[in-house]
Amino acid sequence: MLPPADRTTGPVWLGCLLQTLGPDAGKGLVIAVSGGSDSIGLLRATCKVAPRLGLGLCVAHLNHGVRGMEAEADASFVAEVASSLGLPCVLGHWRPLRDRHFESDARRARFDWLVQVARERGASVVALGHTRDDQAETILHRIVRGTGLRGLAGMAKRRRLAEGVDLVRPLLEVRREEVRAWLREQGQPWREDASNTDTQRTRAKLRHELLPELAKDHNPRIVEALTRLGELAGETERALDHLLRTHRDKVLVITSPDQLVLNADAIRALPYEAIAPLIRLIWRDAGWPEREMAADHWRQIARSTGEGPFVLDDLPGVHVRREGATLFFSRVCRSRRQPLDPIALPIGGEAHWGTWKLQARVFLEEEGRSEVIDREALRPKDQRLVVRAPRDGDRFGPLGLDGHTQSINDFLRGRNVSKAQRREVPLVCDHDGIIWVVGHRIAERVRVTESTREKIELTASPIHED
Repeated sequence: MLPPADRTTGPVWLGCLLQTLGPDAGKGLVIAVSGGSDSIGLLRATCKVAPRLGLGLCVAHLNHGVRGMEAEADASFVAEVASSLGLPCVLGHWRPLRDRHFESDARRARFDWLVQVARERGASVVALGHTRDDQAETILHRIVRGTGLRGLAGMAKRRRLAEGVDLVRPLLEVRREEVRAWLREQGQPWREDASNTDTQRTRAKLRHELLPELAKDHNPRIVEALTRLGELAGETERALDHLLRTHRDKVLVITSPDQLVLNADAIRALPYEAIAPLIRLIWRDAGWPEREMAADHWRQIARSTGEGPFVLDDLPGVHVRREGATLFFSRVCRSRRQPLDPIALPIGGEAHWGTWKLQARVFLEEEGRSEVIDREALRPKDQRLVVRAPRDGDRFGPLGLDGHTQSINDFLRGRNVSKAQRREVPLVCDHDGIIWVVGHRIAERVRVTESTREKIELTASPIHED
């Protein structure tokens, strides 16, 4: 039971903040504020608990570069609210490059930027204003898209955002209308983002069409039903994780950034249904990426634990073989195809680096592209770029940092790329420095502008070893 707060000092749901932020007493806290009711409510309420917890607060607002003057007005509003509360406010800008990937790109850019702000301010926690309604939307989105038990659990109340920086969601048990009702009592206005009503976007469509239809036609308490499902899924996931870890040491023989060696006999002693989840847990603990692994891949791995010789070579970037009672997982060797020395990438041509094929194609017309740069911004304006591995001391200015630079190590660490894997990330460079961290972000200094005439589309795709 959450302790209610005195209405004279704060909202009745203030206990949610105290429970969530209590472990962070004495730390620096960055509050991500869009200007909407949820984040403004989080900001105002956190100001009430900050003194008793000894929290040092900073407000952060990122302009996503798609709503023109309306977005500028949002930024001014947030800065004014922060000033009225006596808090520092950091304003940032980001520009989308891919219309069809706006939501995922914006989310990634926002988290990258918030980590940067936290580190610059010496804060170890970033707080977001997601409510119970956001949680229901997230769970429903994952159900519609297709998900497993972990996905059903929805957003975590707390998780590691980057090395030394945690993300917390103190309002995850609070309904949006509760926040708005309290703000009305305080006479505190908020901003409405028109893009939140654009039903061409998945989140808005779920919020304004699908959820209301479900509430009207099937269950008026659909938000509570979905979040209860998420809570049960989370509890089950944590219980399963605990049980699987009791078998982990019996199964795992060797773990390294490039290889896992498992005891196939110990795996076969487990119920078949537990095999894929256990291997996935070991995989995740080793820091191996799961993004390209589909459910069928995990089922193939589970089947590979039988008896007799076995080879599985169609997994994304991983080779599996069984010899006797031993199961070997080997990540594709990035240096086997060619040395990881710097190579030229001709503009208008392609090049191979490690197990990557990179292309740089020139075009003039406006089209949706993966990663695009302004040819006139290159130094020098010759006919080739350079592809190389990260080096100590490398820095670049990712989109979203508004001209600030960040070390490659910090950038990749914040995106959960292990130290061993960082040396295998291709960097596309010109004479002045890094243009593209392949698979991640184009640099701010070579963004496409309205006056850009000749553009270069950069693409990269992995080449799987034979």
